[in-house]
Amino acid sequence: MKILLVDDHRMFLDGMTAMLNGSDLDAEVETSSNGRDALQRLQEGDIDIALIDLRLPVLDGFSLLQALAEQESLTPVVVVSASRDPEDIRRSMALGAMSFIPKSSSGEKIIQTIRDVMEGKTLFEGAGLSDNSIDFLQESKDWAALHNITPRQLEVLRLVRKGLSNQAIAEELFLSVATVKSHLSAIFHALGAQNRSESSKKAHQLGLD
Repeated sequence: MKILLVDDHRMFLDGMTAMLNGSDLDAEVETSSNGRDALQRLQEGDIDIALIDLRLPVLDGFSLLQALAEQESLTPVVVVSASRDPEDIRRSMALGAMSFIPKSSSGEKIIQTIRDVMEGKTLFEGAGLSDNSIDFLQESKDWAALHNITPRQLEVLRLVRKGLSNQAIAEELFLSVATVKSHLSAIFHALGAQNRSESSKKAHQLGLD
């Protein structure tokens, strides 16, 4: 099994590598210290599972997840983060992460999560989300796919419905204003809307809560 660890803290990478090499996973462990290099490595297609941090240089973890989703990558991704912010967990799941576990997790917990994810399980238990929240997020992902909207565009649409400006959305999602405008254009096209207000109304009419 080839595992890619993505984190910008060398001590964490060294510790995780030693733990995984000492496990019974029969793992070949590779490391990357930024999201851009990790994306390039994952594009090669021979990594079995990736464990990534969210706070990465060059390309952050959310942007890495988004890029993998847009490329329809089949490599399962587990977020291993110091964050316990429910919004970070929700965003990670919406962008296709298979699990979200704290960096403080035991080696046993991390190894078991790898095994479970490799079996196709999506695991967010104990990560701060209720079963209802998980069901809600899955329904949102299904709604977006049904209407030809990407996970990132769904995030933008939700923030539009909250009344955030393009600048505020850009800051919230770590995007440029130009990228936000591009996402909005795609959303308008997908929903047959002419502007922000109309897109919000149509999203509600089409069943997005």
